[in-house]
Amino acid sequence: MRVKKLKLKQFRNYDALELTLDPGVNLFFGPNGSGKTNLLEAVHYCALGRSHRTAQDREVIARDCEMGACGVTMEKRDGVHDVAVKLLCAGEKRKQVFLDGKRTPRLANMMGMLQCVIFSPEDLMLVKDGPSVRRRFLDMLLSQLSTQYFLALQSYQQALRQRNALLRQYRGVPVAADAFLPWEEAMARAAAVIVPERRRCCLRLSREAQERYRSISGREREAFALTYESCLPENANISDAVFRALESARGEDIRRGGTSFGPHREDLVLTIQGKDMRLFASQGQMRTAALAMKLSELAVFQQMAGEPPVLLLDDVMSELDLNRRKRLLDEIRGVQTLITCTDESDLNAQEKYVPWRVYTDAAGKAQVMACVHEEREQRLRELDDSFLDT
Repeated sequence: MRVKKLKLKQFRNYDALELTLDPGVNLFFGPNGSGKTNLLEAVHYCALGRSHRTAQDREVIARDCEMGACGVTMEKRDGVHDVAVKLLCAGEKRKQVFLDGKRTPRLANMMGMLQCVIFSPEDLMLVKDGPSVRRRFLDMLLSQLSTQYFLALQSYQQALRQRNALLRQYRGVPVAADAFLPWEEAMARAAAVIVPERRRCCLRLSREAQERYRSISGREREAFALTYESCLPENANISDAVFRALESARGEDIRRGGTSFGPHREDLVLTIQGKDMRLFASQGQMRTAALAMKLSELAVFQQMAGEPPVLLLDDVMSELDLNRRKRLLDEIRGVQTLITCTDESDLNAQEKYVPWRVYTDAAGKAQVMACVHEEREQRLRELDDSFLDT
C-alpha cells in the first residue's frame, strides 16, 4: 500500500498543494510551524476521517476560508483508488467523504481503504498516560482493519452518551428503568463485537511487542508484557454479562452521574519484569516500550491486512537516541514512510530517502519544494561524513 499523490486545498496553512510521493521514505524538513505536520494530518484524515491532533474539524480549514479539503491517490493490491475528505464551516453535512470521485454517505465506507500508523512525540507517553490513550491506540488499529468493529464502536459510544445523559437527568428523582433499556441493550450488542476483537488483537500485539522490546533494548532477560485488561472474564457471554452489569450498576451510576462499567473502562496493562511500568519503569524503558508498541502495530497491520500500511513519523527522531532511531529505521524498510523533522541530519545517514523542504512564503502560506538530485547527493555525502566523524 502506498500513497502516490497527496492533494490539499485550503487545509491548515496550505492554500493549494499537489505532491507526487516516493514509494519509500519521504523526509519533510523545515522550521517549526512551517506546515510539516499538516501533511501527515491530511494523510491521517484520508485514512480515518479525522485528525490525530484535534477533535474539531473546523480547526484544519484555512483561516478566513469556508471550506478545506485533502485527498490522496493510493495504490494497493486491488488497484488504484482516490480518497478525499471535504470539510465545511457551515451546513448540515460539514464533513464529506469521496471514494473514487463519488460521495459516500457513511464514514465507515472509507475505513480500511487507506491504512496508516502514526507515531508522534505524544505516543512516547503511551506508557505513562491514562487508559484512554491506550484504548485509542487499540481502537485506531482495529477500526482500520474491521468495518464491523468501527461500526460497533460508533454504536457503543453513541449509546454510552445517551445513557450518561439519562443518568444525569435522573439524579435525585425517581428512576424510570425502561428509559435506560434501549441504550443498555445497544451497548451490550456492541460490546459483543468490541471485546472479542480487542482480545484477539492484543494477543498478536503482545507477541510482537515482546520481541521488539527485547530487540530494541538488547536485554534478553528484561521481560516486557502487554496484557488486555477486559471488563469481563474470558469465558463470559459478553452481551448478557454487559447488560446485567449495566442494569445492576444503574443505581450507583445515577448517584455518580456516569457509567462505571463497560469496554470504555478497559485498559492495556504494560509491565516490566511483572511490575507496572507506570510505577517502576525508567524513562528509557518507557520509550522502548512505546516504540515496541508502535512497531508491533505496524507488524499486526502487515499480518492481518496482507500488506503494510503507510507509516507517518511526526517529529519523533529527535526524541529517540541513536539505538532506538536505528532500530526504527531498520523496521520501516519496505514500508512507505512520511517523516517530519526540523533537521535533515536526524535521519542519521539513512541511505535512501527523498528530501522535501517545507517553508512559509511571504504571505505565511506553506510551500513544499523537492530538493534537486545534486543537492540531495551532496546532503547524503555530508551526512555520511558527519556520521563517520562521530
